[in-house]
Amino acid sequence: MKHYFFNDTVVVGADVLRNWVGDIFQAAGVARGDAALIADTLVVADARGVYSHGCLRVPLYLKRIEKHSVDPVAQPSIVTGKGALALVDGHNGSGQVVSRYAMDKAIELADSHGISFVTARNSNHNGALAYYSMMALQKDMIGLCTSIGGGNLMAPYGGAQRRIGNNPFSVALPALKRDAVVLDMAQSVVAKGKIVMAAKTHSKIPQEWALDSTGTPTTDPAAATLGFLRTMGDYKGSALSIVIGMISSMVAGAAIGPTLKDVYEDFEPLNIGHSFFAIRLDYLIDATRFKSDMDVQIDYIKQAKKAAGVDEIFVPGEIEARNYRRQMAQGIALPAEVVNELVKASENLGVDIPLPRDGTLPALADA
Repeated sequence: MKHYFFNDTVVVGADVLRNWVGDIFQAAGVARGDAALIADTLVVADARGVYSHGCLRVPLYLKRIEKHSVDPVAQPSIVTGKGALALVDGHNGSGQVVSRYAMDKAIELADSHGISFVTARNSNHNGALAYYSMMALQKDMIGLCTSIGGGNLMAPYGGAQRRIGNNPFSVALPALKRDAVVLDMAQSVVAKGKIVMAAKTHSKIPQEWALDSTGTPTTDPAAATLGFLRTMGDYKGSALSIVIGMISSMVAGAAIGPTLKDVYEDFEPLNIGHSFFAIRLDYLIDATRFKSDMDVQIDYIKQAKKAAGVDEIFVPGEIEARNYRRQMAQGIALPAEVVNELVKASENLGVDIPLPRDGTLPALADA
């Protein structure tokens, strides 16, 4: 096996990376179109600089397919619905496949009713939620998504035992000339994926990120993995995560605290729940007027007097949008450890490794 040197950064063209990752999932038994979707969600996350939800996830997703805890060919379907509401069963398929289907349905219902709520059960980890909330932007809608997350990763405020998920949500609001405002966040100080990345690169983590199994702050990502994430804002982050988890799971009949499995540790069907909302703007206000007002509000916020040492004020999603444009044009910078895992997966599955040998990448060395 060949591998890239430890802690190097490897730049891979966006299209090359998307096709490569899609080929890997197709070789693992995922249908071609679904494999392309999963790859796109991961590459978009990396391009936006959200590395915790990008190609870092490939080995975990492959392992879950290999262990039959995810059905690579399952297709979601509508269980029931009335008016602007719908319930989706993912049949233990890929979280990305289930989530795109459900968000498409939410957009369709909002187009007819002005607003919609679609919830899903029997799903799996679906990556960065911004991918789905941003789908609504193309239709001049506001998109909102929530998820139960990947297991009970945090202690409730005042507790010292994992009892709540790091439950994310995303909101996307369109603008006219400015980038859309896109919030995508969970309730921990950082996503667990960042701790996983630190462990892969043998890097210390800030003491504020996580607690070890005794409830003590730690800078060791391995100890943090055995402990639990810290909630942002203490009791506020804890409360927000509890409520988002309820919205994501209980309405759909998905797994809740006592039955919620860990995406990293429990290789059986997870029954993860997600919820999706869409709001059609022109049922309330002219869409162009709304987007123009968004530009005004964004500029008003950005033109605020800056604190000492601050060069620019950013609104949610602005940095990610800039990262996306740059990396889609210039190539996506990935940690060598992530590229090594893609190489290993390719070798195991008989997939061609499309890495150029033009001197722009670090030298290869024998493992």
